[in-house]
Amino acid sequence: MENPHARSVSISFAVGNARGELLAGHRPDAQYYAASTMKLAVLLAAGRGLKVGTLDWTATYPSTRTFTGVDGHPFRLTGDHLDPEFPPESTPVPVTDLLEAMISRSSNEATNMLMREVGLPAIEGVLRDFGVNSTRIERLIGDEAAEQRGLSNITTARDLVTLMHATANGWEGPCATSLGLETTRFFQEILKAQRTAPIGRALPAGTVWGSKSGEVPGIRHDVAFVGDPGAKDCQYLSICTRGYTEEAADEAIAALVTALMSRPRSS
Repeated sequence: MENPHARSVSISFAVGNARGELLAGHRPDAQYYAASTMKLAVLLAAGRGLKVGTLDWTATYPSTRTFTGVDGHPFRLTGDHLDPEFPPESTPVPVTDLLEAMISRSSNEATNMLMREVGLPAIEGVLRDFGVNSTRIERLIGDEAAEQRGLSNITTARDLVTLMHATANGWEGPCATSLGLETTRFFQEILKAQRTAPIGRALPAGTVWGSKSGEVPGIRHDVAFVGDPGAKDCQYLSICTRGYTEEAADEAIAALVTALMSRPRSS
């Protein structure tokens, strides 16, 4: 399927230091269809829910592929949206499994179930708390009625660095209220387990990294922490591409990673 955001060729990147401050960038504020990178915002909103008790670490939810759209009508995920490893309908799924599936294998069913539980307003609240003003998460994945109304999920390279820094370091927002060591380490581990990782594949063997990529036809992004989060030399890198084939996008991402990560690191 053609993505309306993939019609023009573009590439952007942002590099952040250990504090998440921008060190370098090329068109870091250019907006792109977010694809699955929007799942970082969902992860942060879920982390906040676990912190304040609106989500429970021990909770389970019946698996489903049917959700309610912004128009109030049900829609069902089909085709390329489906996660072949997602449990059969109505299987109880622990919230920890949903979080892991959303990030490590980018499950859309898990993502929509978590978005349903935390709510779009809570995700919007997380974005605003971080000053992530160019990113919009306006609909569930596969909600065609929302797309027809012009609602979308949009992000920028700069915003992705901010979201990855927040996720990997366990902070809720500017007030620096910790999500807790257990939650932070869990988030780091599922980011390290991501299966589709163009940035990670381009890094030297033995490098510590974790990332969240996103792709639809004509769109290929990735955002990563490079190094141990919290270490003075840890850096955060996001690369967004539009209008490339997946192979060409991965080649461009690999070239940028090689060039950017060979620069002297700055704290």
